[in-house]
Amino acid sequence: MTIPGVEGAGEPCFRTRDSRWLTLDAMVMETCSALDEAGHEVSPVAVKATIQLARFTVQEPRDRTTDELIRDVTQRLRARRVIVPRAVVGEIVRAYAAVFVALEVLEINEVG
Repeated sequence: MTIPGVEGAGEPCFRTRDSRWLTLDAMVMETCSALDEAGHEVSPVAVKATIQLARFTVQEPRDRTTDELIRDVTQRLRARRVIVPRAVVGEIVRAYAAVFVALEVLEINEVG
């Protein structure tokens, strides 16, 4: 099953230290599991859209604090009619970062 995401946003694959390749959807499900363990039940669709826009936002040539990143991602989600509370966006971004580090991602292959 493919998780719907933001139209036109990338669908990267991630290579881990043990040479496994994970799709964005697999990273989304790992992030959902981490959120669930922390007591946050969040839709995979909301998680994927948040991750896609966060990844796009951090690639811009502008320094941001974590709070500014969360604010900007929340605004961009709303502009696309994806309503996710700012606090939940923050939890998603932090959970994704933790999963990224825990899986020891070494390479990202940008496709789509």
